[in-house]
Amino acid sequence: MSKERPPVRRMDPWAVWGVLAAAVSLIVGAVSAVAGEHAGSTTLWIILGLGTAGLALSARASILTAVVAVLLAALEVRDPAPWGTWAVGGALLFLFALRRPRFDAVAAGVAFAGAAMAAVYVPWLGGGGSGAFGLIALAAAMVGVGQWVQAQRRYVVAEVGRRRQETERRREEVARHVAEERLRIARELHDSVAHHLAVVSVHTNVARANLLRSPQVAERALDDVQVATQSVLEELGVVLNVLRASEPEVVPSTPVDAGMIDELLGSFEGIGLRIRTEGLDHLFTLAPVARTAAQRLLQEALTNAQRHGDGTAQIVVGAPVNGYVTLSIRNGRPAHATTSAGNGLGLVGMEERVHLLGGTFQAGPEGDGFTVTAQLPATAPRSAKETLA
Repeated sequence: MSKERPPVRRMDPWAVWGVLAAAVSLIVGAVSAVAGEHAGSTTLWIILGLGTAGLALSARASILTAVVAVLLAALEVRDPAPWGTWAVGGALLFLFALRRPRFDAVAAGVAFAGAAMAAVYVPWLGGGGSGAFGLIALAAAMVGVGQWVQAQRRYVVAEVGRRRQETERRREEVARHVAEERLRIARELHDSVAHHLAVVSVHTNVARANLLRSPQVAERALDDVQVATQSVLEELGVVLNVLRASEPEVVPSTPVDAGMIDELLGSFEGIGLRIRTEGLDHLFTLAPVARTAAQRLLQEALTNAQRHGDGTAQIVVGAPVNGYVTLSIRNGRPAHATTSAGNGLGLVGMEERVHLLGGTFQAGPEGDGFTVTAQLPATAPRSAKETLA
């Protein structure tokens, strides 16, 4: 069983170049101190010692690295050593600016330049020497490059973080859309199938009761069962086609008209539910999407009335008020307990439909009956989606 290897930590190429520049300068100085024209120079050996110490301190970007660079700048101006050693102070300043905040880097650069100028122009420090302006330019360049590299890295980190957040946001959005789509399909299946299955149940009982006593009545009931079953299969086929589609597909809903409402009410009256209506024409002042939601509410509420009520239902539709139409469906409760039980998903689905359109929904016992009341907007929001109707 192979062990997982730890991630390889990449070296900072900019820091590598800075270390190499300082190391090459120190090597050049060491050769010159031993065998070159500056052999035996005390100042050169001091520069080499300070440079080596500063290079070791630069690994942690210690403040002492900047102090060493400042001392080297003053020494280089006062007693120029071999031409290569002037780069040691600049390399140390660059390594410091590469890893420290902007204020620290700029302060070190100013101190570096100030030390070079003081070594030339302050009399009590000895005065004289040359190359101060070159070291000032070197300080500006090293601090500028170091801070530029830091800025680039911060930008890259920020961009990576932004893209990661964007990816996470998109993933959450896709998950939310998937959940909403599943909920919508479940709601549509419940709304469409529950009614037809209620019809099938009622007509099956009628056929069983009249199978021997009145074969003609039983045959008509079985014909109604066949029609309702066919309707269920057709609506399930629409849902399955959507689920099987390779790309998201929106099935436009058929506009609800008076004929569809009459057919819906007639199907319930055909299974024995006595329905009284008031103001039904106000439904057609609703926007098409809200009208579809109203049809689904009627279908679900009447299904519940047929299964759990006393066989009567009252539908009241109010005139539009402040841009909303109030739809109320009330059914009486039977004197004896019913054996038919639901899971409550129908009420949840109705409430979700209404809230999706920006309306209000209430359902619960009222007196000796059960009332479902919904306020639907006469103008539906553009974002509302009602498909698979």
